[in-house]
Amino acid sequence: MDQATIVSYALGYIAVGIAVFVMFLPALAILGLLLLGAGAMQVIVLLINVTAVGLYKAVLRMYHSLLDRWQNRPRGRLAAH
Repeated sequence: MDQATIVSYALGYIAVGIAVFVMFLPALAILGLLLLGAGAMQVIVLLINVTAVGLYKAVLRMYHSLLDRWQNRPRGRLAAH
């Protein structure tokens, strides 16, 4: 096998590799967009979760503050009946 045949085979393999890559490029682009969409949804869910936990803590803090005010009123502590 001479050098020209080896070079032509190598160029053929490279051309086939490029053709396969170009054929699968739309699928790779769609997969990349799906991954970006999934990442964006994860960020949105994380922000919703952080907001919900913050609201829960704020409501709990307000409840404890109100309960402390009720317990420290001048007529004495609240008692269970």
